[in-house]
Amino acid sequence: MTQMVVRIDEATERALAHLMELTGLNKSEVVRKTIQEAERQAIIEQVRRQADALREDPKDRAEMLALADEMDSLRAW
Repeated sequence: MTQMVVRIDEATERALAHLMELTGLNKSEVVRKTIQEAERQAIIEQVRRQADALREDPKDRAEMLALADEMDSLRAW
């Protein structure tokens, strides 16, 4: 496991202490979990932006509609 030194301001130090109190986790655990959650949120936001871009792309939208029409024509009912 890698060690690192991070300098934090007073507000961040208070937030860290508050998170430790709320969760019962130690400093390292809070920092690890917070970084992992930030990564997860960044991935979700990236996927959301990509989905928005696809939804707004007229060519891609036309392809989706054509595929939906084709799938409808294959229905048994």
